[in-house]
Amino acid sequence: MSTTELIQLSRKYSGTTTSARGRPAMTLIEMAITVFATSVFLFLVTGWMTGLREKAKEDLARRVLADLDETLVRYRRNTGSYPISRGPDSDIPPILDLVGHDKTRPILEAFPRHLWRGPGMRHLVDPWGTALRYLPSDSDDPRVKANGGRPLFVSAGPDRDFGDHDPAAIGDNLRSDDPGPEGFRLHDALRNALVDEEQERGKKNNQ
Repeated sequence: MSTTELIQLSRKYSGTTTSARGRPAMTLIEMAITVFATSVFLFLVTGWMTGLREKAKEDLARRVLADLDETLVRYRRNTGSYPISRGPDSDIPPILDLVGHDKTRPILEAFPRHLWRGPGMRHLVDPWGTALRYLPSDSDDPRVKANGGRPLFVSAGPDRDFGDHDPAAIGDNLRSDDPGPEGFRLHDALRNALVDEEQERGKKNNQ
């Protein structure tokens, strides 16, 4: 038996194969390690990309709600009232009042097109595809009362659940009056200025 045959026989029983060009190929253990490492890498990359997409959706939702909060302030300032809710079964959503006003329409037109549903700018959804909920100023909802009687828009958040049947689902809801840790400093200033203006107007009327 030649030396070459002895080497090939040794590699055969050690789990090592030889490539067509005579170079040693990977052992079964090396192949298993490579497959495992690749799987772990793909798993981590997929999770990372998913996290980035969810963060991007949340950031977009907060920006949209911030802009909606500003539209409510502008609408109230120019009309003297807030958009009304005509009920969940109405064919006229409150967002149409903001779309139809020249002071608020430009803000809404800047929203991404994929957030609009129906013909034209009629129904607005959040980045997860759930229609935004409008709580009017005459609502008995405690969130409106906590907002000083001012209306607000609510996003159901990533789980697409407003918490109507399960209060635990409210945890990831996003509101136009409560953007989270960073806050809407500009919009708070606008609302406070509007309140101060109304108070001054009331004092003048009482004199």
